[in-house]
Amino acid sequence: MISPEISIPNNFLVKMIIVQAAEKRVHAQNVASVSAALAGLVGYTNDECHRVYLGAFLHDIGKQFVPDSILEKPNALTRVEFENVQSHPLAGYIYLRRYISDRIILNSVLYHHERLNGTGYPCGLKHDKIPLEARICTIADVWDALFSNRCYHSAWDMSRALEFILDGAGSHFDPKLVLLFLRLIEEDHIMNIPKVDGHVPDTIGRYLNLEFSSML
Repeated sequence: MISPEISIPNNFLVKMIIVQAAEKRVHAQNVASVSAALAGLVGYTNDECHRVYLGAFLHDIGKQFVPDSILEKPNALTRVEFENVQSHPLAGYIYLRRYISDRIILNSVLYHHERLNGTGYPCGLKHDKIPLEARICTIADVWDALFSNRCYHSAWDMSRALEFILDGAGSHFDPKLVLLFLRLIEEDHIMNIPKVDGHVPDTIGRYLNLEFSSML
């Protein structure tokens, strides 16, 4: 069940599912699943893990305000185009806060591109100034992006993706969370997260206590 304080209208959630392309829904669900698993290891309560899941699922919702011609561009972006892409966390945050006041959810949307060393965006936050749930979402987001075929790169193999995550510990990623992430992999939780193709995952409906299949 969604906690009363979150108060997200059902029709809003359904709209957010629909506006995302199938590929983006798959990415959103994968990022949400990994984020919730990491949050559980960190010590978040079940209710907090629920909210981490939802924030991670909606983390890229601001990309609906970025032209597809930029998001799907196969070669290097211009400076202006990259700045347009960088606008999506703030755009998503501004849009979502009209419906959501929960900080855990909004933190993942606004801060998932921050880096531990302060070189991220949109705010250039460092270390523990970045909310923990956003640091969690960052690892999950990058991990799934590396494993996915994108217009600008082919999916990486597991060893290459792991090397990237490990190399970024302490600069891009929270090193304590990286260790917990490795634990998830060692226990075979990450690789077994189902990847669905073109459909709203049933797990989302169960997690949010909504019957998405009857609404779409």
